[in-house]
Order: sequence, then C-alpha cells, then structure tokens
Amino acid sequence: MSPGPSDPLAAAAAVLAGARSLLVFTGAGISTESGIPDFRGPDGLWTKVDPDDFTIQRYLRSREVRVSGWRMHQRGELWGARSATQPNRAHHAITEMWRAGIVGGCVTQNIDGLHQAAGLPDDVVAEVHGNVRKAHCLGCETTWPTEEVLEWVDAGDEDPHCPRCGSLVKTTTVMFGELLPDDQVARAARFAHEADAVLAIGTTLSVYPAADFALTPVRKGAPLVIVNMGDTDHDRLATVKVEMKAGDAMTSLAAALS
Repeated sequence: MSPGPSDPLAAAAAVLAGARSLLVFTGAGISTESGIPDFRGPDGLWTKVDPDDFTIQRYLRSREVRVSGWRMHQRGELWGARSATQPNRAHHAITEMWRAGIVGGCVTQNIDGLHQAAGLPDDVVAEVHGNVRKAHCLGCETTWPTEEVLEWVDAGDEDPHCPRCGSLVKTTTVMFGELLPDDQVARAARFAHEADAVLAIGTTLSVYPAADFALTPVRKGAPLVIVNMGDTDHDRLATVKVEMKAGDAMTSLAAALS
C-alpha cells in the first residue's frame, strides 16, 4: 500500500475518477449503519446464536433448528421479509454512482437485500451468499418470496415443506457447507472480468471464495480503494485505504464522482 495520503477521500476520488466499470464489493460493515450487526464483532451475531445452527447439515437433520429459524424470521429478526431495516447512506451512494455510469456491478457478501432496496437493479447485484428475502424448495427448487412462506408459518406450519414435492424449504441464504449459487457466481465473475477498478466497503476481505471476486482484478493491475474501519487482510494491495464509517465515506465519494 502506498504511504497514507493527507486526504484519503480526495486520493480515493482521484483513483476512481476514471473508472467506467467499477466493481463495488461489500461486506457486513456497510450494513451496520442500518442496524444490522456484523458476525464476528463484539456485538456480532455469533455472540448471540450458535454458528453451528447455520450449517446446512444441522438444518437438514434438526426440526428444532428449522422451527427456531422460521420463528426468528416471523418476528422480523435475521433481516428477513419482516425486518424493518432500511438502506443507509452508503447503499444510496453506490446507487448514485451507478446512475452516474461509474459502477459496472456490485458483488455483495450480504444477504439483506439492501442494495436493491436502495435502487440497484437485480442484474447489477451479485449476491454470492444468497438473499434472506427469498426462499426455495431444496428438492424441486421452486422459489417463493420469504413473506409467502412466513404466511404458512403464521397459519400454524412451524416447519414448512414444499407443497409441490414435500421437500424442506429454506431461505436462499448460503449456509455453511452449501455451495454458492451458480447464477450469482457467474454474474460476479463477469463483473470482476470487466472491472477497471475495485472499491471494497465494510469488509475485511477474508471470506473466500467471495473475496476473490474483488482481488482478481487487483492482481491484474486494477486499482483498489478500501473503505473499512480497521485492518483488512489485503491492506497492502490497496491504492488508497479510507478508515471511515461507510456512510460518511461513500456520501463524500459519490458527491465527488457523480
């Protein structure tokens, strides 16, 4: 990483000013300002629930885990169909940059759907870890809005099964032990191939294989701007590092670039 500039935001704007196919890569840190905790922080999700309950193996074999999960969704927890969470300034800033013709695509590790809620079209977002607002059958792959499945739960079906084939139903979020969704991986790979710069926001760039979508263009020479509070695993690759809250940093960058 180059020596820290006196004005990291100005330096970041200068680096990104010429981009016409910017790859935006986002992690949990972009959504904390919307009230969604990260996973590994002092108040993160893993301090409140057992991570093993989020493995596909336990989901398949434990009715108790499935019932508990659907109840959490029913109560508006887990940022699902009934969550009151809304996009924050950082999400809206990315949309503003996309409308200005700078952003080629957004690859996100997040499952909250807030990029689309802020105005990014579905085909501009690659949700490589799935989306909590959609559900699907694990047998025949029929899909529904999660809210529709929750209506079955409201009616007394604690452990929903597919009405067509009888298989288990789960949200499309990727659990530990599951493969990433093929269509989202293909979209993310296309964004990475076309990228002429990378902007990583609210991520330590430590979760694989997702992080490779951000790092592949950088290894081929594309500049990398990191916006994150704290260290990442790849600060040394950054052209510019901005240690600010995502909302503050992105509002300023969007104003400079749009």
